[in-house]
Amino acid sequence: VENEWQSLVALKQDVAVTVLSLYLGKQAAQTKVETALETEKLLQHELIRLRLKNIKLRANIHRLEGELCAREKDAGDPLLLHFDLLQAERLELKKHTEKQNEESLKTQLKISSSLELLSNIKEKLFWSQMEAQAKREQLAMLEAMVARGTDFLTRTRHARNSLRRDNLRLREHRGLLGNRVLLLDFEDTVDASDYMEDQLRDLKCRQAEIVFSCGRWKKKLRPPN
Repeated sequence: VENEWQSLVALKQDVAVTVLSLYLGKQAAQTKVETALETEKLLQHELIRLRLKNIKLRANIHRLEGELCAREKDAGDPLLLHFDLLQAERLELKKHTEKQNEESLKTQLKISSSLELLSNIKEKLFWSQMEAQAKREQLAMLEAMVARGTDFLTRTRHARNSLRRDNLRLREHRGLLGNRVLLLDFEDTVDASDYMEDQLRDLKCRQAEIVFSCGRWKKKLRPPN
């Protein structure tokens, strides 16, 4: 039982610190949770002490009832009156014990409900973090693709500009239409440059969408002010 109780306390501390860290910071959350658990431990010990005391009182009452029943035959009415008083005290103690048991049950139910809620919050937080991580990885891959596309487009533009300069020089001597191979190469380079510009625009659009999506997840994970 002691091991199960320690496991429960450890789970409660882990979940509570994880959730409160979003609002208080890890150190403050750790201190607050430890204080709460220490208070709960003291209350639990007090409850155990009262229950043991109640058991002892019940045993004493049972013993006294037996003694009074035995003496009643010899003592008569005075002992009977004393017995009635003990019975009244016994009923009062029983009511007090039942009230303590009800309070204890309510406390246990609250603890169970809080643990279930904290477990659900921890699970949702875990999956939110996993999804945000996936978005960040997707964004990093897309940014790398954009960088490669930009580099390739830059090199293509340089090649196109160089080819244009060569074409201009050839036009001065022979004319572009007189060099079919150079003309086809120029057209291919222009087509490739246009295609890469289209691809780069698409990649930048996808990058903007993922950045926007990551921004929304960061707002969801950010603690409220």
